[in-house]
Amino acid sequence: MTIKIRQATLNDISEVSRLFNEYRIFYGQHSDLEAATFFIKERMSKQESMIFVAECNEGREEGSVADTVMGLVQIYPSYSSVSMGPIWILNDLFVDSTYRQQGIARKLMQAVMKQAKKQQILRIVLSTAISNRQAQALYESEGYTQDQSFMYYECNVEREHES
Repeated sequence: MTIKIRQATLNDISEVSRLFNEYRIFYGQHSDLEAATFFIKERMSKQESMIFVAECNEGREEGSVADTVMGLVQIYPSYSSVSMGPIWILNDLFVDSTYRQQGIARKLMQAVMKQAKKQQILRIVLSTAISNRQAQALYESEGYTQDQSFMYYECNVEREHES
């Protein structure tokens, strides 16, 4: 099986949204493919995120039938005020359960790093669930280190409802 990593385009909305919906389910959210599709389409249309996909042709001649999208990684561009430069937030990394344990997540992460170097990004930051030991092992094997200098906090914002 040949795995190809490439940046997703709006032509990939259907497959990317399917995987994004599965990713959200993995993190305890209810399935909502329609909302997932809207969210992904908005991010891509507004160029607010960059999504890389892993795909294979599963033995078919390239271009003969649509490739199978096996995984994705979504990056949000940001900036570091202290470093005065661009950073990326690796927010979503997901591989379809059918294709796990085949090095696909690693290939996605390596593609992100390669692109970050090309674009002179200062650093890539990410977070994962404390219980997600498998992801932690992957990140550490790819050179990511757990932050020992800063504590991270979050606060949910209650949205105002229109009358």
